[in-house]
Amino acid sequence: IIVASGRKEVPGKIQAVFEMLFEYICGLADEIIGPKAHQFYPLFIGLFFFLLIANLIGLVPGLYSPTADPMLTFGLAILVFLYFNYCGLRENGLAYFRQFVGPRLPWYMLPVSLLLSLTEIISIFIRPFSLGLRLFCNIFSKELFLAILAMLVLSFMTSQNMAEKGLTVAPLVLRPVILLLGIIIGFIQALVFVVLSMSYIAGAIHMQEHQ
Repeated sequence: IIVASGRKEVPGKIQAVFEMLFEYICGLADEIIGPKAHQFYPLFIGLFFFLLIANLIGLVPGLYSPTADPMLTFGLAILVFLYFNYCGLRENGLAYFRQFVGPRLPWYMLPVSLLLSLTEIISIFIRPFSLGLRLFCNIFSKELFLAILAMLVLSFMTSQNMAEKGLTVAPLVLRPVILLLGIIIGFIQALVFVVLSMSYIAGAIHMQEHQ
């Protein structure tokens, strides 16, 4: 809202960055979903910026990334799961459930047909778990590294041993590297979450084309 309210015909640096990100996300949606992608732009843009900011907040000393909490990551993943299934039902009606039946096989191959159906059901229900777990693990590991570095600095600084005091430099040198990796990971994980959400919605609304 702040960027949009101060937009100019010749964009400044901040406006240019936001426009680039908007175009990139919308372009990905167009590629993955196709002509119907425009109706999902607000969802993908909202998800991306929410996750990006949530991922990067933990880089500020004294703050903690909300996405390092599994309650948030799995909550978002479940919302995406419910939404893409809703989109599939809205676009395809009850025919959406045909994907769980599996291919038509002769009657004597009923066990194989049941096994394929079970595989389809498991694969669709595993999506929110893998989506939430991937984001949580990557952001939590970044938070853990930063916490360990902070503990090492405090431990070395308060030590009475001069050799250990000298080691205080090591975590201080490593911190900028971890911060840089944290920025890269935060951006990539936000993008991965959004791209996977796009692919799930695309698969749901174009179900008949993939059968």
